[in-house]
Amino acid sequence: MNTDGRKNMPVKKSSGAVALDVPEKKPRRAEREYVRIKTSPDRILMVLVLSLVCIGSVMVFSASYPYAKSQGLDSYYYVRRQVIFVALGLVGMTVAMRISYDKYKKLAPVIYAVAMVLLVVVLIIGTSEGEARRWIAIPGVPITIQPSEIMKIGIILLLSAYLGKYAEYIRRKDGSAKLRFLYGTVYPAFIIFPACALVLLEKHLSGTVILFLIGIIVLFLGGTSIFMTGGLYGSLGIGAAIAYLSMNPYALKRITTKLNENADILSDKWQTTQGLYAIGSGGLFGLGLGQSRQKFSYVSQPQNDFIFTIWCEETGFIGALFVIALFAALLFRGFTVARRAPDVFSSLVVYGIMSHITLQALLNIAVVTDTIPNTGISLPFFSYGGSSLIMLMFEMGIVLSISRHSRQQKL
Repeated sequence: MNTDGRKNMPVKKSSGAVALDVPEKKPRRAEREYVRIKTSPDRILMVLVLSLVCIGSVMVFSASYPYAKSQGLDSYYYVRRQVIFVALGLVGMTVAMRISYDKYKKLAPVIYAVAMVLLVVVLIIGTSEGEARRWIAIPGVPITIQPSEIMKIGIILLLSAYLGKYAEYIRRKDGSAKLRFLYGTVYPAFIIFPACALVLLEKHLSGTVILFLIGIIVLFLGGTSIFMTGGLYGSLGIGAAIAYLSMNPYALKRITTKLNENADILSDKWQTTQGLYAIGSGGLFGLGLGQSRQKFSYVSQPQNDFIFTIWCEETGFIGALFVIALFAALLFRGFTVARRAPDVFSSLVVYGIMSHITLQALLNIAVVTDTIPNTGISLPFFSYGGSSLIMLMFEMGIVLSISRHSRQQKL
């Protein structure tokens, strides 16, 4: 240390006997290092989520009050409960956002195990609606738990932690093909297929499909072989679907009804047809917020899976494009966070969560537009429901937590 308190500069020796203090050369741009700095959560992502939640809450009220009256309930019954769910979701999102992202790696096995236990419990004491048994009622509380919603984040976290841990076996294409097959295809099957099997036993086909596709997407993004994994998982998935449809005629009927051009639109295709009438009635600019006619006992339970049809009727083609654009912007921003994530685990978690939301939105819109057979798929942040909305907002809290570590700064 020099007498003036400064550190000695690096010494460069010349050919003579004198040593001069010469400052180090500034590294070239390509050689400069970067450090991650902890910052505030991604504001654009947060605004997009809150915008979807706010629009969805307004639409729950607009779509639900005629149905509530027809059930002998007051007009505010569903929107009042939805506001409670939104409040709980905001708490969950805030808490998840403040937890350091690396702690979710340790919590992944716990969340997955809890979801597995609840999926077993729901088969024993769960409440049913129609053919499906999906909910666990909490005594004394007007809220039910849907374990399949918890499993969606459980499978994303556990697969991401697994793929991050064994990336060296999975991603090395010059390594052992046997190891890559075992670690990239066989072992992850013990995470994905037990969860899918339990959800399928609930007679929740759409939930099973979404879980399966989430798992496949995370695996592919994690570097597993598309050929090996797609071939094995695709064969098992098709076999399970055929077995399920053969044992559940009501599910098979939905597919045959979709394929039958002469199906009775007043019975077999009632809800789908009425949903299409709602979309068509909206025209370019819609009938006006709150002015839907199809929600008056034509579209059954319009606040749930078919809420997008009411939105289209009231806001028109422009409104439909606006909501789709919001989901597209959310996906793009989420993928931006994933690309900047600090490690493999956090990157895969964000990709998995954003894929879940996008898949569910696409499948819901495909159902209500009669592109695919009718099945129960809710529209993220829009459809009425507690477990789904709360867990979606919790998932976005995890993404926001990871976004706090995505900013880089030059040294």
